[in-house]
Amino acid sequence: MPYRPKGSRFWHFDFQIRGRRFHGSCGTDDYEEAKAVEAAERVKARAAPEITKRFTLSQALGTYWTDICQHQSSASTARSQSAMILSVMDGKAPMADITNADIMKFVARRRAVAANATVNRQLQLLGRALRHMARVHGAEMPNIDLRRAENAEPDERVRELTQAEQARLFEHLRSDLKPFVTFALLTGARLATVCDLKWADIDHHERRILFRVKGGKQMRFPLSREVAALLSALPRATLPDHREYVFTYEDQLRKDRPRKRIVGSGGMMQDFREALAAAEIRDFRFHDLRHTFATRLLRQTGNLKLVSRLLGHADVTTTTRYAHVLDQDLAEALDGFSVLGGTESRRNSRSDRKR
Repeated sequence: MPYRPKGSRFWHFDFQIRGRRFHGSCGTDDYEEAKAVEAAERVKARAAPEITKRFTLSQALGTYWTDICQHQSSASTARSQSAMILSVMDGKAPMADITNADIMKFVARRRAVAANATVNRQLQLLGRALRHMARVHGAEMPNIDLRRAENAEPDERVRELTQAEQARLFEHLRSDLKPFVTFALLTGARLATVCDLKWADIDHHERRILFRVKGGKQMRFPLSREVAALLSALPRATLPDHREYVFTYEDQLRKDRPRKRIVGSGGMMQDFREALAAAEIRDFRFHDLRHTFATRLLRQTGNLKLVSRLLGHADVTTTTRYAHVLDQDLAEALDGFSVLGGTESRRNSRSDRKR
């Protein structure tokens, strides 16, 4: 029954259903009206997803983002992937009622405007969200096969920035974006990792950097002298919400030009693309700076396992896409050597001496 807390003129309700507590104000000082409000709240509570374990698709994606994704460096990516899912699938539909036909309809619609890899990543996010709701919140899993709905992806290309392209790129880059791009070239770090780097992550004494990488994980990266010099020369932001971040830019829209953290979208990335266009560098993305780091390091060291560790790959087989660099070196070495050619050369040399 409703009760009136001390110091309040309104009646309140407070009850439990299946061990979950529901409480709040009835919003009225009339007892009979308060009883009617409490009765309505009980009906509403019995139908709540927390009680019925019947969550909608929108609730499933939103809950997964709140519980897991918002704490990861890829939070913005997860949010946009969820939005793409809900742009095709009915967010109000119970997640337990999703069918394979719904999934195939989603795949067909998205494949018309996006690459297979992009659609696959969205399906994988959907799968993680549904499994999280079942495991943590007791929701009923739909009888679907998301893995079968995924489409084959082409092997990831490896696009390396040539030295000539690099010179042209830096010629056209904004000055406050150059350290950001240089750091990516020197470390092979992903865009989100560079954007999320904080001053507290850098340990000059131990000569290492703490990177936040995919999947909410962390990895230690060695701090080279070249990278240390780059970081030491960086200006720092003074705005409270930005000063803890390493890479910042000058806000050109404000007279005082405050420095703000660089995020992986928006104006600064548009400036990067415009610099590429001005430098006449085609078919190149920010992620290709990571490929450039890997191919250059592998070419210099010949050590695939070392490159794998610095890229943060869990399995060295992921790094084998860069093995073409070693293949090229071997081919060039063979170009200067031939068993038949070497034998013929020695015969000619002996003939010359006899004459």
